[in-house]
Amino acid sequence: MSTLALGLALGSPAANAEDWSPSPEPPFWSQTRQTLMGSGQLTQRTWLFMEAMDSPSLKAGEYLSNPARTSLGVEFDAAVLMQRQGQDAWKVRELRMRALCNQQRLQRSSAQGQWLDYVGRQDTSAKVHWICALPAPD
Repeated sequence: MSTLALGLALGSPAANAEDWSPSPEPPFWSQTRQTLMGSGQLTQRTWLFMEAMDSPSLKAGEYLSNPARTSLGVEFDAAVLMQRQGQDAWKVRELRMRALCNQQRLQRSSAQGQWLDYVGRQDTSAKVHWICALPAPD
């Protein structure tokens, strides 16, 4: 599930760094996110829709929140909302990630607090570029 969690929004078909950006949040995902926040399954905060997939076996959407600049790049909270075919229940996975801007790569924080590289997606550098270009919070 952690590979899926990292791969959804950060792993779509190839994108150009200059023009990739998240699509507007579809109404289905907005309603799902709000329902999961209301039930306490998803942390109450401002979530930015990144991307979603809908296959015959799985619906999954990924979100980004609380981007913060660091000396290495941008750290952020990520959330994946998942529902398997034939199940009514949604699963929510929240994790801490960072974009290493100069290296154009992503890492996730392990349960032990170590940063682990996330590799294997063609468009990771495009999404890192976009995340690194987010304006600094006020």
